[in-house]
Amino acid sequence: MTDIPPPPMPPQPPMPGQPAYGAGPSDAKNSLGTWALVLGILSIVCCGLFAGIPAIIVGQKSKEAAAQGLATNGNLGQVGFILGIIGSALSVLGGVFYGIAAATGSYSY
Repeated sequence: MTDIPPPPMPPQPPMPGQPAYGAGPSDAKNSLGTWALVLGILSIVCCGLFAGIPAIIVGQKSKEAAAQGLATNGNLGQVGFILGIIGSALSVLGGVFYGIAAATGSYSY
C-alpha cells in the first residue's frame, strides 16, 4: 500500500479589519503618494504656498496610509511632503525679500 498525503487545509478567513483573500492595498490610498509628489513639485516650480501646503497635508496622509499597510508607495508621500516644505519655505522667503525690497525702494514696479 502507498501512503497518500492528507488534503491541504482550507484557507483561514481574514481577521476583522484585514483585506479579503488576495486583496492588497487599495489603489485609492496609493494615489495619495502620487498627488503629494505632484503637488510638491508644483510648489517648487510655480505655485508656492498654493501647492506646498496641500503637498504637506497629502504627504502626511500618504505616510499614515503606508504605515497602516493601506498603501505601498509611502516613499512618494515622504518626497512630496519634503518638497512641499521646501516649496512653502521658498515662497515665504521670496515674499519676505520682495517685501523688504519694496519697503526700501530698491524694487521698482
